[in-house]
Amino acid sequence: MVAFKPFLTEKMFITIKMHGVLSGEKVIVSESEADSFEFRIYGRKKREGVKGEREYKLKLSLEEAAFLLEAGKIVIKKDKESELTLEDFFKHALDIYPNFGARYIVYKDLKERGYVVQPGRVDFLLYPRGAKPGAKPARHFIRILSEREFLSVKDLEDLIVLARNMRKEPIIAVVDDESDITYYEVKEAKFDVIEKREVQEGAKREGCKRGKAFLLGDKVILLDADLSVNLHKNDFFGNLTKEKRLLLSLVEAAYLIKDGLLELSFEQFVEHAATIESDFIAKYAVYEDLREKGLILKTGFKFGSHFRVYKATDQKHSRDLIHVLPEEHVFSMPELARAIRLAHGVKKRMIFSFKEGEEIRYIDVGRMKP
Repeated sequence: MVAFKPFLTEKMFITIKMHGVLSGEKVIVSESEADSFEFRIYGRKKREGVKGEREYKLKLSLEEAAFLLEAGKIVIKKDKESELTLEDFFKHALDIYPNFGARYIVYKDLKERGYVVQPGRVDFLLYPRGAKPGAKPARHFIRILSEREFLSVKDLEDLIVLARNMRKEPIIAVVDDESDITYYEVKEAKFDVIEKREVQEGAKREGCKRGKAFLLGDKVILLDADLSVNLHKNDFFGNLTKEKRLLLSLVEAAYLIKDGLLELSFEQFVEHAATIESDFIAKYAVYEDLREKGLILKTGFKFGSHFRVYKATDQKHSRDLIHVLPEEHVFSMPELARAIRLAHGVKKRMIFSFKEGEEIRYIDVGRMKP
């Protein structure tokens, strides 16, 4: 019997390595080196050279090159020097990008999850698993931060505007001290369209007079029993006592005063409320805006927020938590993480609201699994 030799030789099992040259923020690889299926999802090809002698070269980002270098799939030299070690390469990358450590951790995590990632100077473009850049558009772009960095409300708004212009969805990737990554999706909050609810419409039709009320510190007490019961039952205002008096918060009272249902001066009341709550005017603007959209708002104190939001009086659980912020507010990463984690834990959306000019903005920030 003839003994057949195996077709594959030991030499053929050796991992194919590209050879690249480090040049600033790129690693350059010749087309002949990179034109294999294994490397087609990396880098971008550029045609270089004088007319008649031009050739395509593959330009790898520092994150792509580091990933291939760590995997033993590329040899990198600087000019004609000896091969760079992984440590030498990282030192060079940190000189280019001070946050390279966080960038590389995010890049590697997404690659190991099977995604196609294209790093840029600021953000990463994220393609679906198995997609080929150029054949299909990226779905997301990723902004990378460490847990020690800060993020302003304006930064969140700018991300949404940029996403709208790019026709992509923004993701924030936060790398903590133990190199774990938390991903957050950022989007403009949309509320279910509800026909505006006319407060105490029945009472108005019956020609009901304005209810008598008085201030009790940071509360307002409505004395009219019928009006109290109606407002609480039909529109979920205040806390109804057994004596059928209605205890109202400052924002609830201001809304009812402006709507002509309480015997108090709106201007004087707002001036008084602003001395009790420094952010009263901002809170009231959001309260009024959402009430006018037909939504019901109650205090969100137990959840560390200003409001919890309901679509109807018979809804047992609110869907949204809203926290009102000044436009100049700046988040620390732990502050942002606490708010979102709490909302996520009680199955609610965490929405941050702020006033930009005359318009009120609502930004939904939530945890996500890539």
